[in-house]
Amino acid sequence: IISPSRLKKPSAAHNNILEVNDDDDIQITSSNLTAPNVVFPHHRSLCGVHKFTPLSIIDNSDNAKFCTKCFCLLCDVPASQCKDWETNAGNPALGPHCHAHNGDEKWTNLLKAKRDAAAATSGTTAATAAARPPPTRNPYQRPQQHASTSNNNSAYSSSNHQQIEQLIHNEFLSRLATNDTNNNSINLGNNKEERLRSRKEMRIPEVLAENFQKALKIQEEANSSAAGGSAVANNNNASAAAAMVDLTSPASTPTTTNSSTTTNTRYKMEGDIPTLSLTNFFVMGIKIGWPYPTVMSPQRQMAFHLIKALNSSKHVVLESPTGTGKSAAILCSVLAWQRHHWKKSGEKKEKVKIIYCSRTHSQVAQMVTSLKQTPYRPRMAILGSRERLCIHKSIKPRGGGSGEEVKGINVNNECRMRVRNTEKSRKHQLTNPTSHGPYEDDDPPDGPGDGDMGQSQQQQGEDGAAEGGESEENSFLSRQKTCPHYRQLSTSRVANLVHSAFVPNNGVDCCSIGGKESKFGAHDIEDLVQFGVDPNIQRGIALYRKEPTDSLGLSLKKGAGNRRGCFINKVKEDTPAAMNGSLQVEDRIVRVNGNDVFNSDPAHVSTMIKGLKKDPVVLDVTRGGSGSLSSRGGDGNYSSHAACPYYVTQLLAKDAEIVFAPYNYVLDPGIREAMGIELANTVVVLDEAHNVETVLRDAGSGRFGEIELCDLIVMLNSYAIIEKSTANMLELEDGNVGESETAHLCEVAHTLLLFVEKIVNKLRDDKKYFETNPGKKGAAQILRECEKFHKSDDSEFDISFEGPTGHGRMGKAVGCRPFFDKLGLTESDFLKLSVYADAFEKFLRGRDGNDGSSERDRISNLLDRLMELIGKMNSAMNESCHYYAAVMATANGSLEFAANGEVDSEGSGRWPKRKPKPIPLIPPRTAAHPDRPPNPCTNQYCRAQCTDVFNPIRHGSCCDGSTPRWEAFLCLELLTPGPLMQQLANECRTVVLASGSLAPIPSLCAELNLFPADGAPVTKPSPSPITPSSSSPKIQRRLPCKGAAAALIMIGLAFIGGAT
Repeated sequence: IISPSRLKKPSAAHNNILEVNDDDDIQITSSNLTAPNVVFPHHRSLCGVHKFTPLSIIDNSDNAKFCTKCFCLLCDVPASQCKDWETNAGNPALGPHCHAHNGDEKWTNLLKAKRDAAAATSGTTAATAAARPPPTRNPYQRPQQHASTSNNNSAYSSSNHQQIEQLIHNEFLSRLATNDTNNNSINLGNNKEERLRSRKEMRIPEVLAENFQKALKIQEEANSSAAGGSAVANNNNASAAAAMVDLTSPASTPTTTNSSTTTNTRYKMEGDIPTLSLTNFFVMGIKIGWPYPTVMSPQRQMAFHLIKALNSSKHVVLESPTGTGKSAAILCSVLAWQRHHWKKSGEKKEKVKIIYCSRTHSQVAQMVTSLKQTPYRPRMAILGSRERLCIHKSIKPRGGGSGEEVKGINVNNECRMRVRNTEKSRKHQLTNPTSHGPYEDDDPPDGPGDGDMGQSQQQQGEDGAAEGGESEENSFLSRQKTCPHYRQLSTSRVANLVHSAFVPNNGVDCCSIGGKESKFGAHDIEDLVQFGVDPNIQRGIALYRKEPTDSLGLSLKKGAGNRRGCFINKVKEDTPAAMNGSLQVEDRIVRVNGNDVFNSDPAHVSTMIKGLKKDPVVLDVTRGGSGSLSSRGGDGNYSSHAACPYYVTQLLAKDAEIVFAPYNYVLDPGIREAMGIELANTVVVLDEAHNVETVLRDAGSGRFGEIELCDLIVMLNSYAIIEKSTANMLELEDGNVGESETAHLCEVAHTLLLFVEKIVNKLRDDKKYFETNPGKKGAAQILRECEKFHKSDDSEFDISFEGPTGHGRMGKAVGCRPFFDKLGLTESDFLKLSVYADAFEKFLRGRDGNDGSSERDRISNLLDRLMELIGKMNSAMNESCHYYAAVMATANGSLEFAANGEVDSEGSGRWPKRKPKPIPLIPPRTAAHPDRPPNPCTNQYCRAQCTDVFNPIRHGSCCDGSTPRWEAFLCLELLTPGPLMQQLANECRTVVLASGSLAPIPSLCAELNLFPADGAPVTKPSPSPITPSSSSPKIQRRLPCKGAAAALIMIGLAFIGGAT
């Protein structure tokens, strides 16, 4: 990798070899070639062809020999052009230049003096040039921050940011190789070993995050270097056989200017694309860019109260009818305030993240469309599920040529299994490089399990392993299903492509020209999927011109050799193509405004572009050269570099300025934790918030059936009988559970088994009472009523109920607390259960997956239900006054089976009858011998509790394989959304609720607990010049909310006849 040494210069304590290196030096920092000093230009002392011997050794006659790539250290010209190479007539004492090398102080001092003299000369020239008047700025030129110009003799073949894009990948790989962003040493031996050791302990998403952060840092440094006025070298080394086509119209050729360009900041409060900011208005000193010609009065009111709430870290509720521009007002206001706050924070540069939520994925996509219409282009991310983002051909094939849609597969479980196997295979190959050859994260090998391996393929793998003498572990790994798209995330190529496609470049001057089609990082779910299928294709690059006859600034050429198509030869400075910043040299143009030009020559593409009279000109280009398997896109063909978009969007969300997601991702604590969404110092916007109460209640509620709990007992019992060994030790993250932070797998499973068994026994006892009760609440009377009133088979009937009724105890609400008292569970029990459940889940998720697909999915689903059961019951215990716990009964399959014990398989109605479900069998019980007693429990706790030696404790007695007529359910219902909303409000900075139908607002806010602490007044918006003052109704407080951020501003906007 050849890269300019723009890294941090070494201290004076280093030797002269490093002291003389300046910004003009070219160094070989790393290479995948055997002899890089043969292929690339190099100093004579580093030549890999001819031996070099210092003058201190007598035999140095070979120093005068040189290869075609050798350069003179002093003259900085090829050795063949050096006049003093073999004889130095001008300075015989110094000697010929062929002996010059950095290890001799004589040569380094002379080289340093020569460079100092050149720097002084260039400084005089620059001072003379600064006195000249600045030239007239051309319409596409970046705005200048200095009235300084560079030498008129300098020529620009491309813009500064174009040079940055070409160098970023090279320097990026150099830093990856050294594992040190400030290291400019060319000795990589020890660093490679350290890098390999650290990579073994990292998962692939962590490697991607590290690569991505380095790409961001290098981009920032490159932009800073460009801001300092670094010139772009002219590159005219075009192939003579290549046919050149210049898309420059003589009438519109930009005026040649040689002024130094500067990096344009993207943190303007009014937005990034002025052409979309049709109107700007100020609110409390914050300039808001507005994409429409006028600002309506309700939009000004919403902006005013939003800014006021954000400044004071308060919550705000907005109600405004449909069609009054809520979404635009909220988006523009919060983005303008975000940039104002970032600037106002001073050296801290505090960044507040915005999480914009709507009800469904389609509404979230509409919000992204609304963002593209505004002048703002922040760093953004859009969250989605594996169902929407998976691109694996065996799970969710994409495109018409990738096969039919796979049905009957659990995407979440399949993805987790393949990810786990991919991580295990990578770690094994990193640890044992001789098994499958050396493993490189930048070029990972394909795995035999990347596809959908069937029985025959697995058998072939076993036979091949037996013949080849492969170890049992290697044979096992070769038979596991893996994911090639997840494996590609470890490459620096993917990190750079993610940075290029989805991160707005701070060095791109989009403030000069642009429009609604200008992405600059804005994307939706479909863009992520297309990027994952082929990251090398850059889609929807919109170029805007001031006039239809203006030049795009592209120079095109034919492909070299047998390569057909149209390629970019050069991007000219201060033109629409350069301003966009997405196009690079050697990009192949695939489409022009949707028209396929994949195999077209440059002349045809040039004619097509010049014939377009309206903006924008939208280009699709492919990047990667002949080594890429990229296709035209959209035909279903996958690139060899296809990367998983699910983990890409997880990466983008960590550093995004605004994140779009359905609001159940934020409101549901379980989903929020699984997605890794952090609420600290965030602004949460809940658009279309009229369904927030229902979503919060559903998120806190749960329903668990008797039969699935019996399945849990069977699964937990299989792990509870495992013998204790060091191989089955689980790490407990919470050290308060005991003296040791580890526990045996059988002990953890046994504790969880006792917990589930308590609930099943409670359900079975209540169901037995229900079936034998002759009264109105009994099964017999309910069946008669169902037959009389023709009730549906899924009707539910109350058996027992524990909830917030009556007057409570000692003046305090009791809620569902008696239910937990009957089970004998306390808060400390749930603390222990939570820690044990986390450790048990970690063990099951990380174990080898050699089970069948259906069995693996079943265990994964049961594990999810176990975690949900413990989490919901823990919440009900802590907030028992807001929950009720009920035991419900429903017919197992149909009411006909509940009444008669049999069912008509064909069904007498419109729909067929549901089949009843049997209770699972626990070993050693079988279908032929269901009456066998379960094995006695060997756990020390159960043996100590047993009082009769001849009647030991046996777990799973209820799992007898029978088919009950009724099934009991445990229903935990959250009665109010207040606790979950209060938790959300306390963690984030500001909550914004907006909808067209939130009335009555006082009742909504009381139910959501958006109130200040007791004794603190409710904050009301003060009258403003644009808002008539009105008194808000008094609201009764309910639960005190913690923290100063719980204060509330409420706004109700009603419009009658155009008046507010």
